[in-house]
Amino acid sequence: MRLIPSDPDVETLVSRINSGEVDLQPDFQRGEVWSKSKKQRLIDSILRDWHVPPIHVIEDNYTGRLEVLDGQQRLAAIRDFVAGDFTLDGNLDPVDSDLVDIHGLKYNDLPHFYRRRFNHFSIRLFRVVEYKAGEPGELFFRLNQPTSLTGAEQRNAFYGPIRSQVKNLVVRLEDSNLDKRFLGFSNSRMAYDDVLSRVAFTIDRGSLEVKITSGDLAELYRSEEPLGYRAISCVERVIDLFSEVERRNYPPIRFNKATLATWMIFIARCLINDVQWMKADTLLDFMHYFEMRSKSFDYPEGEVLGELSSEHLFYLFHSRSSSRVSDVSSVMIRDAVVWLLFVDYVYRTRLPQNFYFFDLDGLMECFVSRGSGRNFEDDDMIARNLISFGWGRI
Repeated sequence: MRLIPSDPDVETLVSRINSGEVDLQPDFQRGEVWSKSKKQRLIDSILRDWHVPPIHVIEDNYTGRLEVLDGQQRLAAIRDFVAGDFTLDGNLDPVDSDLVDIHGLKYNDLPHFYRRRFNHFSIRLFRVVEYKAGEPGELFFRLNQPTSLTGAEQRNAFYGPIRSQVKNLVVRLEDSNLDKRFLGFSNSRMAYDDVLSRVAFTIDRGSLEVKITSGDLAELYRSEEPLGYRAISCVERVIDLFSEVERRNYPPIRFNKATLATWMIFIARCLINDVQWMKADTLLDFMHYFEMRSKSFDYPEGEVLGELSSEHLFYLFHSRSSSRVSDVSSVMIRDAVVWLLFVDYVYRTRLPQNFYFFDLDGLMECFVSRGSGRNFEDDDMIARNLISFGWGRI
C-alpha cells in the first residue's frame, strides 16, 4: 500500500465532492454524525488558519473514484457550510475580534477577504493506492483507535468480499422497507450490518455453539474469501420473507439486535430444513401468536405442549434478550424458546407437522425434569442441556 500526499485547497475539495469525484459516504463509513457546533468549530479553525488533520481517501482500482477513508466528518462540514446549511459562530473561545464582526454569517454572505481565505485554505490529503484487501481497513482502524467506533463501524472499513456481501444484504433489507418502523431500531452506527454479519456467519458456520466475538468478525472481514453461497442466499430469502410480512402493514414484534438475529436464524432453519409451508402469512400469524402469549400467559389456554410453563419460557427469552445477549447460552435459549412456541403454535393451528428434523421430546427435556414434571429454574443448566442435546447445530 502506498500513500500519495497532496495539498488541495478547500475550493478544490468542495468541487470534487459536488462533482462526485470524491465519494463522501462510501459504504464502510458511519454516516454524518457531527453536530452543528462541531462543524462550526472546524470552520472557525480554517478561518483562523489553524491546523486541520489530514484526509485519507482510497482510489478505487477500477473506477479511479476517490472514497473517503478518514475525514468524512470534516469534509461534510466544509461542504455543508459552503452550501449555506449553517452560519459561522464568531464568538468561539478564544474570542477573535475580527471573527466576532462576521458572527452569524453564511458562506455566501462572508466579505470577500474571508471567503478567499476560506477557499484557499489547504488540507493535506493522502491518496491510498496499490493496496491489498485488508490494508485500508487496518489503516482506518489505527487512525480511529482514539475514537469511539462500534465494532461494525471498524469492520466495515475492511475492503474485501465479506464487506461487500454484508453491505448488499443491508441494501436488500432497506430496499424492502425493513426499517425502524418494522424492526424497532434504525441502522444508526451500522446496527443492521452488525446483525446481518452475525446471522450470515452463524449460518455459514452451521452452529450456535461457539460465541461470535468482535475479534471473530474482524478476522472474517479481513479474509479474502467470501462467505458461502448457501449462507448468503439463505439470509436473502429470510429478508424477502420479512419483506412480505412488512407488506401486510402490521409489525407484530418490536425487535432489538439480539432478538432480530434470533428470529432470522429461526426462519433460516425453517428454510434450510425445507419447512415448505413457512410463508409470509404463516410467519405473520406465528409472530402475532408469540407476541400475544408473551403478554398474556393464559392465552390460549394450556401450557406449551402441555408441560412447559409459558411464563417461564418468556421469562427466559426476555431476560436473555436484555443481558448477556451474545453469550452462547443466551443465543441457544432464545432460539429454543422460539422453536418450542412454534411447535405449540403448529399443533394448535393444525398445520402440517413436517419439521421432524429434531427430537421434540429431547428438546423439551432440556427445560423440564421428566421425573418431577417441574421446569428447570437454572437457565445456565438449561443452556448446558441444550448444548449436550446438540441443539446448536444448524
